Amino acid sequence: MAVVAVLGASHGGLTAAADLTLAGHVVRWWSRSPDTLAAVRAAAGLTLVSNGDRRLVRPALATGDLGEAVTGAEVIVIPLPATSHDDLAIRLGPHLTERQVVLLTPGTLGAYALAREIARRGGRLPLAFAETATLPYLTRKTGPSEVRVAARAVNLPVGVFPAARREAALARIAPLYPAIRPCEDALDVALDNAGPVTHPPLVLLNAGAVDGGRFDAHVEGTTKTVRRLIDAVDAERVATRQAWGYAGPHYEHAMYHDAARAAEGFYGADARDRVAASGIVDGAVGLEHRYVTEDVALGLALFESAARTAAVDTPAITALLGIFGVLLGQKLDGGGRALEHLGLGDFSRREIRAFLAEGWESPHWARAIR
Repeated sequence: MAVVAVLGASHGGLTAAADLTLAGHVVRWWSRSPDTLAAVRAAAGLTLVSNGDRRLVRPALATGDLGEAVTGAEVIVIPLPATSHDDLAIRLGPHLTERQVVLLTPGTLGAYALAREIARRGGRLPLAFAETATLPYLTRKTGPSEVRVAARAVNLPVGVFPAARREAALARIAPLYPAIRPCEDALDVALDNAGPVTHPPLVLLNAGAVDGGRFDAHVEGTTKTVRRLIDAVDAERVATRQAWGYAGPHYEHAMYHDAARAAEGFYGADARDRVAASGIVDGAVGLEHRYVTEDVALGLALFESAARTAAVDTPAITALLGIFGVLLGQKLDGGGRALEHLGLGDFSRREIRAFLAEGWESPHWARAIR
């Protein structure tokens, strides 16, 4: 049993707070929303619906005080969008101790980006930061204090920053998520992130249907043409991973649609059918959705930058960044989580790999956080 802080009232935040409580951990759940806190308190807890089972659970603490939630926690689970990390660095930095592990689910290289931002603001750094390649649950809020889980990750890649502390960090995380699969470092796991692969093509090629009303882009919208673009992005992602020297499995998107290989993917056999039957996904996925603000502006920018550093061509990824840049009226390539935007633009691949292993003990740390 671990003492765990869960931050945020996102789909994943409420689910993690409920699920980890059910697993026997002491969960301190934080939300900055007074309305959400009031709803959970009025309901006497969180309701988790999964596999036909409906459970009301009560975290050990529900609070709007971040320091109260974090103090004494062994692991701090953060299922918040990567777009929140800069703000979170300001809030979280003063409360961390060197005995804690911070887990982002997922991170989009947030394990490094959050550490960098906390250090730049003079905050304290923990034992390690870690991030997953995907959400531990495919889940949605179905009420102010209720969540419905369609599938749970059976293969959950996790990378640690600094990678030299991987063994100690994963020993803390494994009791929470036994399905973890260790990655070499934070970039390894970030390049396994499925969001930037699937979500930008779904939003772009279903824009007309989405604009016309609610539309299930994940089910109705995953046509053969959409799959072709998704597969092209995924092929560029895998080529980038290989050029950086990362070994498989690469968790290709095709696994999700191939019954023969689905068990090797993130969510196991029949995951696609379970998600479709659950009805938890819908078409409210316009340009303000995290599928764009996070998966395009941050995720695809990282993919393209990592590919460029490794001399890999990315016509599909680059085209998506260009088109979404036009739609949003801003330049997306080279920003977000691009390596050059994170202070690593002058580093070679070998230097970046060594830096990701050593973290703030690296002689290059001061140079990276400038």
